[in-house]
Formats: sequence, C-alpha cells, structure tokens
Amino acid sequence: MSSAAPKLSCVVLNYNLKYLPRLCVETLQRSVCNFEFEIVVVDNASTDESLDYLRAMDERGEIRLVESGSNLGYGKGNNLGVYHSKGEYVLILNPDVGVEENTLQLMVDYMEQNPSVGLMGPQLYFFNGQIQDSCRRFMRPQDLIIKRTPLRHLPFLKKQVDEYLMTDYDKKAMQEVDMVTGACIILSRDFYNEIGGFDPRYFLFMEDADLCRKVWLAGRTVVYMPEARALHYHKRLSGGSIFKLFTKRIFWIHVRSALKYFWKWRGQENPHIK
Repeated sequence: MSSAAPKLSCVVLNYNLKYLPRLCVETLQRSVCNFEFEIVVVDNASTDESLDYLRAMDERGEIRLVESGSNLGYGKGNNLGVYHSKGEYVLILNPDVGVEENTLQLMVDYMEQNPSVGLMGPQLYFFNGQIQDSCRRFMRPQDLIIKRTPLRHLPFLKKQVDEYLMTDYDKKAMQEVDMVTGACIILSRDFYNEIGGFDPRYFLFMEDADLCRKVWLAGRTVVYMPEARALHYHKRLSGGSIFKLFTKRIFWIHVRSALKYFWKWRGQENPHIK
C-alpha cells in the first residue's frame, strides 16, 4: 500500500453477527479494482466470536478495526467508521452483504462520472436469487404498520405497500429514486460530511431514509444502479401473526425511529417526486 489516501473506504459495522463480518470482508478482498481501497470495521462491543476474528484481521493489517466500547447503534457507529477512514469515497456496507468482484469498481466509476449524484446504491439480491426491494419511495406513516403486519395481504392495503416498495418499477433498470436502503451505499467523503452523515438520533432504522432525504434537499440525486450487485444475507422482520410481531423488541425500535423521522420532517413535502 502506498502512503496516499485510498480512493475508497469500505465501512462495515458489526454487532454480534458471528461469521457474517468474515464473509463480508472476504468478498471485499476478492474485489477487482484499478484503485486502492481500505476496509474499516467498527465493532459495537460484540461479545461473540466475530470480534476475535476481526481483531486477528486487524493484527494482520487486512482491516482497520475500531472498537467503539459500547453499542452506539447504526448511525453513530457508521459515523465513527467514516471518521476513522481516509478514502475519497465512502461505501457504507452492512456485514450481512457480500459484494460481487466488480461491484466496487462499477460504483466508484459511476460516482466519478456523475458528480450530480449524491448517493448511489447497487442491486441487492437474496441467496435464492430474488431481487430485494432496496429502492423505495419515502415512507408514509401507514406504510410501516402495513408492511410489517399481515395487513399487507389485504388487497386495498397491498396496493399502498406496493407503491412504497416501487413494485411498479423495473428493478433491472437504472433510475433516480427517493431512497435506497442503507445496506450498501456510496457517497463522496466531502458530501457525506457536508450533509452531516447519519443523524445519530436514530439508534436503528430510518437513518437511510433520513440520509437520502438530506441528499435531495442538498440538490443532489439518489440513484439505484442494478449493474452493480451484492448478495444480502437478510433476515426479514415481517411475518408471523400481528401479536407475535408486537412482542418483538426490534419492531418497537423501528416504530420509535419512525416516529422520530416523521416528527423531524413533519410538514415538509417529498423533496423528490417522480
């Protein structure tokens, strides 16, 4: 490695995700790029075997490990990773995502060729090959409850969820969108800092929608790029009875974040309508 700053910093946030950070890092290491990149992993005080693996990788110089000392949550944890990184561009990558060999090259090339784009996300797909609904319209209050409960199966409500998830759009076509999910996104470092990064008031959920809204309000665009692809080992929150769902702590974390989001942006129109 040269002493010059890398073109790209891949920031991965881990909290007790066992083997997934290892899979994520290994796919990054297999990337074929014509630029240098670094891997910065923030650990939010994990107590499982994932921390031992990450410490060993750090000792070998394969990653830069930042131990937060406590569970900072998603936004604060990723902001900490960006603070400790050096790249011209920043890739925020969940540890349950594995990029394909050419994904980093495609994403950086696109950002460099399209300076009006503030944030871009690739096509995410599940292990069975199904394309994830990773580009979405901005959420309305009713969308959260409908999507996360069996109510989404009612015909007149399913239409609302389909609109939110953009099922009417071709997921194989590049397009400007309201937002892309934060599992894998790229921004320039300068722009990330300009818009303040992730809002630390969200512990988990809604920080990606908030960030994309700030991108649009800053006069840049959000783009979904299906040519760049990444495998998402994602566990769905929705499913099961409504009674079981309401006893899940993770559901109520999502609800609290959504309330913060809707209160923060109350009275403001969608900054991107298409």
